[in-house]
Amino acid sequence: MKKAFKDYSSDALAMIVLALIAVFVGGYILSNQRFYLPAWVPFVGTEFYTLNAEMQTAQAITPGQGQTVAMAGVPVGEISAVTLQNGRAVVKMSIKAQYADDINKNATVLTRPKTGLNDMLLQLNPGTKSSGSAPDGYTIPVSQTLPNVNPDEVLASLDTGTRNYLKLLIGGAGEGLKGNRQELAATLKRFDPLARDTEKATKLLAERRQNIARNIHNLRLITEALSAKDEDLSAFVDSSNAVFRSFANQDQSLATALSELPTALEATNSAVISADKLGQTLGPSLNALRPFARNLKSVSITSQDFFDQTTEVLKTQLRPFSKAAQPTVANLKPASADLATATPNLASSFGVLNYAFDMLAYNPKGSANEGYLYWLAWLNHIGPLLFTNQDALGPVRRGLFMVNCPNAKTVYNLAGGVKPLNTLSALINAPTPEETPPGEGNGPCTSGPGRRSVSTSSPASSTGTDTETTTTTTPSADAADPSTVADAGDETAAPETASAPVTTTVTPPLTATPDTGGTR
Repeated sequence: MKKAFKDYSSDALAMIVLALIAVFVGGYILSNQRFYLPAWVPFVGTEFYTLNAEMQTAQAITPGQGQTVAMAGVPVGEISAVTLQNGRAVVKMSIKAQYADDINKNATVLTRPKTGLNDMLLQLNPGTKSSGSAPDGYTIPVSQTLPNVNPDEVLASLDTGTRNYLKLLIGGAGEGLKGNRQELAATLKRFDPLARDTEKATKLLAERRQNIARNIHNLRLITEALSAKDEDLSAFVDSSNAVFRSFANQDQSLATALSELPTALEATNSAVISADKLGQTLGPSLNALRPFARNLKSVSITSQDFFDQTTEVLKTQLRPFSKAAQPTVANLKPASADLATATPNLASSFGVLNYAFDMLAYNPKGSANEGYLYWLAWLNHIGPLLFTNQDALGPVRRGLFMVNCPNAKTVYNLAGGVKPLNTLSALINAPTPEETPPGEGNGPCTSGPGRRSVSTSSPASSTGTDTETTTTTTPSADAADPSTVADAGDETAAPETASAPVTTTVTPPLTATPDTGGTR
């Protein structure tokens, strides 16, 4: 045996290859002939799901002839048997198990011919999930199936006259279309857009059939509800009639309103034009804000860090402080009311102060004139000169009093009866009546053209201190050389000429204190 196999090994190998090729080709042919092995065969076995359908007639349905069951044009199984039950044909279908979950209880079956020889197939519509999944062995009722309709059945349903007219119509159509197939084809092509749009509308209606069913149901509910409200509907109709009658009576007003409509439309047009300008301006503005919007994220992140850091401060410091300050804030309410009453006056005062500060801060243009702040600095510089003289008790302030001769005489006459004037007269060392000749108005004084200074001592206070007072008389406007000034302590009298007001310079005394101490 080994020798024979060795001598004919090439022939044996060729036979094995031919056998494998035959098995492969046979399997391919059988697979295309819908030959299925049982489910218990490993790897190549096929499991089926059984579905039955009741039909009015099973004409031209022959099991075992390769008649298939299609779902949306895709073969999903085949017809395995046809039986008669209760006067109706029951078609048994073997569906591949992978499509079992797609078939529902409201599925429908239509019988359709594949060829002109009535080679049938069953068109299966799986139905909707809302009806529930169909179990294995489920029977689709006859109300959900339709058989194929033959042309003779259509003619049989017509009466004799209709059939004769139909024959004439078909014969005339044949004569008219003879030799015009291209024109007929062109005419039918023009229906393509209509067919496409009709298909789209049909698909949309199919998708919306649940909504349509719901609308019909709601319409029924509304109709039933309205049927129970006939009196209310009657009242509504009467009210509507009254409203429309009122509108009819206001036809003149409506005409006036409509006549004003063009003006309103013009104003609306202007507003729309302005809004267009606003839109044109707003576009660049929003584009300019885009960098800000882009940076807003980083700012928000930074702000989040800040808020995280300040949360503890607000919680542990500001919040307890706010609670502790509530009684104080309650007590501040009456004071706040009074402050609110005084606020208008304060506002006016601050307005005046603001005006004063503006006036002080104003600096005129040019170098010839300077503002108040410039001269205020000079005043601050020369102010201390008032206190240049001092003794052991502190600075001695200087003073200047000016009085004309008649007023000096009046002060002297009144000083005896009025104590404050007596004190003032002693302090300023006013001229006596002997030193001021009789006269009216700003008449001449006894002082001459020069300036006369008289230095006397008079009691100033109850402390026993003396006040050193210098009284100076200056010439009148028509006296010679009014700028002439006599030195302090000069008692030389000037010639008796007309003189003007008396000028008195008062220097507060240097107060001496006893050895035991004193006050200034």
